[in-house]
Amino acid sequence: MEKKIGSLRKELNLINLILIGISGAVGTGVLFSSAGMAAVAGPAIVISWLLGGIFYLFIGLTYVQLGTNFPEAGGPSRYPLYSHGRVTNMINAFSDLIWYLFIPPIEALAVVEGLNYFTTGYNIVLINSSGAPTTLGALLGVSFMLLFIPFNYFSVKFFGKSTTAFGTIKMILYLAVLFGFLIYLFHYQNFTAYGGFSPFGFAGIFSAIPLAMFAFGGIRVIPDYAEETKDHKVLGKAILYTVLGQTTIYVAFAIAFIASLDWSGLGISIGNWGALSNLAGNPFILTRGRSVINILVELQA
Repeated sequence: MEKKIGSLRKELNLINLILIGISGAVGTGVLFSSAGMAAVAGPAIVISWLLGGIFYLFIGLTYVQLGTNFPEAGGPSRYPLYSHGRVTNMINAFSDLIWYLFIPPIEALAVVEGLNYFTTGYNIVLINSSGAPTTLGALLGVSFMLLFIPFNYFSVKFFGKSTTAFGTIKMILYLAVLFGFLIYLFHYQNFTAYGGFSPFGFAGIFSAIPLAMFAFGGIRVIPDYAEETKDHKVLGKAILYTVLGQTTIYVAFAIAFIASLDWSGLGISIGNWGALSNLAGNPFILTRGRSVINILVELQA
C-alpha cells in the first residue's frame, strides 16, 4: 500500500515503548517525592506508592483503550477533542504543552544537582548555598537540554534506538544507587521505632498518594507515540508493563529512603517526620551526603 502523505514512520516496538515509558517517568518524581510523602505518612509511604500504582493502573487501562482505538501522534492531547469539544481540548493541550516544557529543565537541574556533589571536591560549585544553580551550573543545565534536540530532530527510528540505549543506562545508574542504599545503608529501626510503621494512620497514607501520582504521569508518553508504533496491539502491553515497572521501582526507592534516613545528619530531631518536608534538594543525596559517592565507588570496585 502506498504510504499516505503526512503519515509518520512506524518504527517503535514494544521494548522501545517500555523503556521510553519507564525511563521517561522514573526521575525527579521518585527522588523528590519521597521526602514530602514521608513527612505526612512516615514509613507507610511504601503503601502509598503501592496504592498509587494500583490507582494509576486504571488510568493506564483507559489509555490502553484510547491508544488502541485512536492510534494518533500526541493522542492524550487530542482525546478531549472527541469527548468534550474544542474548548476543553485547547485547555488540555495547553496543559500538556506546559508539562512537556517544564520536565526537561527539572530533569536537567536534577542532574546538575547530583553532579555538584562530585565536583565540589574539586572546587567546582554548580549549586550555591540557596539551592539555585551557579552560572556554571546553569550553563551546564542548558547544555544538557540542548543535547535533547538531536534525539528529537532526526527520525523516530533514531529516537527509538537512542532512547532505548540511554534509557537502559539511566535505569542501570538508578538501580545501582538503589541497591547501594539497600545494601550499605539499611537501618530497620526507621520502619518501627519512631511512631511505628504508620505514625499518621490511613489519613497519612492517603495524603501522600497525590505526591506519588505526579511520578506516574510519564505513561502518557506511550500513547503520544501510538502513530509511530509498528503494531498498535503492543500499546496495551507497553502501558501495563510500564506501570508495573514504575510501581516496583518506586516502592523499592521508598524502602531505600526510609531505611537510609540519618536524622542527625539532616539536622532534624529523631522521629520528626514532618520536618522532612523542609529538605531542600535531592533527599537521597542530602540524607547521606558524600556516602552516595562512596556507594558508587564500592559498586564499581
